[in-house]
Amino acid sequence: MVGIDGRNKNVLDSKYICPVCALILRDPVQFIACGHRQCQTCLPNKHQRETTCLQCQTKMLRTEVFLDRGFQNEMKTLLIVCSWCQWDGILYNYQKHLDESHPNLTCEYCGEQFSSTNKFNEHKVSTCQKISVECLMKDFGCNERIIRANMKEHYMTEQHQKSVSKCIRQFLSHDSDRRIDTDCPQTTTESYNPDTSQFEALHGILNIFAGGIKALGNDGQRLNNQSLQAQVTLQTLEEKLPGLKLSMEESNGFLQGVNCNLDILKQDFTSLQEKVNDL
Repeated sequence: MVGIDGRNKNVLDSKYICPVCALILRDPVQFIACGHRQCQTCLPNKHQRETTCLQCQTKMLRTEVFLDRGFQNEMKTLLIVCSWCQWDGILYNYQKHLDESHPNLTCEYCGEQFSSTNKFNEHKVSTCQKISVECLMKDFGCNERIIRANMKEHYMTEQHQKSVSKCIRQFLSHDSDRRIDTDCPQTTTESYNPDTSQFEALHGILNIFAGGIKALGNDGQRLNNQSLQAQVTLQTLEEKLPGLKLSMEESNGFLQGVNCNLDILKQDFTSLQEKVNDL
């Protein structure tokens, strides 16, 4: 499950918008270390001891993330405009309106039908292949919106490759600074494992590379199949070439015979014409 969609979500204060799904916060949780919030269902690494705020990349323990009930109560009075009709009202009443007035929805991009707005929003956020989405490297200069089904091809573009290189350089620079910090003696009570956090960040980058590598592999396989087909076609043509040469020689012989007959006919016609003139 993801956040809550509303027609006026873009004009709401950004503190009410989840940075992960870009929808209105549902069951907001807050990160103690940085103060940012996101949907509880959008929280990454649910079964790991540590987690990361995707908005600022701050690492912390799972025990340092809590359901912000005070903020949730504050959000109940938010004015919301329905995404599918002219209804408007407070957020507290919005879900009831959606369940009663919009039980069946159809994706305007791919035509798939859904039995609830929650499933419909999940589809648009994560699975619809025909919707345009932002590149994962948008924070590193790749600002293009891409049809989700074309993401593999996008990984191969020069713009995306430059953004990935920029991401890696920043990661390596940050990693170098962190090593310098960890070499200095510090007194802290925080339980934090820099190796784990580095691994998680690197894992995210490798996942992006994996998409590009897989696309390259598919292209390589396709080109290999085309090459094999071309070789088979060439071999077939080579086998047929002697027969074609013989056929051409026979055709040339036939044409020569026809030309000889034409010459004879011309001579006969000329002789006949002379006899007619003599009469």
